[in-house]
Amino acid sequence: MPQPTPLPAIAFIGTGIMGGPMAGHLLAAGHPLHLFNRTPAKAASLVARGGIWHDSAEAAAAAGKIVITMLGLPEDVEAVYFGGSGAPGGSSGILQAACENALLIDMTTSSPDLASRIAAAAAARGVAAIDAPVSGGDIGAKNATLTIMAGGEQDAFARARPVLERLGKSVTRLGAAGSGQRCKLANQVAVAVGMVAWCEALTIAAAGGLDAAAVQRVISGGAAGSWALSNLAPRALSGDVSPGFLVRHLVKDLRIARHEADTHGLELPGLAVAQRLYDELLAAGHGDDGTQVLLAHRSPAAED
Repeated sequence: MPQPTPLPAIAFIGTGIMGGPMAGHLLAAGHPLHLFNRTPAKAASLVARGGIWHDSAEAAAAAGKIVITMLGLPEDVEAVYFGGSGAPGGSSGILQAACENALLIDMTTSSPDLASRIAAAAAARGVAAIDAPVSGGDIGAKNATLTIMAGGEQDAFARARPVLERLGKSVTRLGAAGSGQRCKLANQVAVAVGMVAWCEALTIAAAGGLDAAAVQRVISGGAAGSWALSNLAPRALSGDVSPGFLVRHLVKDLRIARHEADTHGLELPGLAVAQRLYDELLAAGHGDDGTQVLLAHRSPAAED
């Protein structure tokens, strides 16, 4: 009987709130998994399950046929891919360290322009790169139900798809490099403006003497329903501000979205209000809280 084809080795760089569970699904599926994270303790459970630890992002990348990055900020992506003084655990960057014919998949929410630069630099080295940011938060990462939006060459996406389908329920290529990031920015605008909307809704309900939790349950089933209203509002109402998605990361995303809007000469008043409110949360020290902290911090009903 013919033996099954071995699954390709994967290097996974960034094993935090999102990356840790995602890497775990790939390990459970049988992929040899090579790991690097700036905080080694965050990869310890994966190493205990059979993941292979490396002391630098470059060393991990060199061991994988597929390299996945799930980082925090565009600056982190820049440093990890291109190297330099900001690169953790090394200085050459994973673009130089990647093996021949490697496929690089950046799943960080980052800049479309940076995604295009990475794809061009990868092509110049003879490797492939796609951008594939995700939506679904920590719940989606844990349950492998993420929505994954990708940009890059069709052949590279086809290679990536079987791996991405282990992580998400929806995997879509939107176009050339940077297209996944542009779709994610659209997603983040909808998320942030929607967060303001349900916070306002529950605030006005409570001000009128209603049980906000009861209102949340009622309106979640109607036209006002959304993933955030169903999943994050109950957390907020119970006082749970633990992060499924960090305030500081949403602030980063909204700043990128603002830049993109300005580039195209767009006036987006909902984005402006959401950006102001989340900037205030960041300034008040809530950067490491979950985005649902908006409800507890203040009434978001204030208008510009």
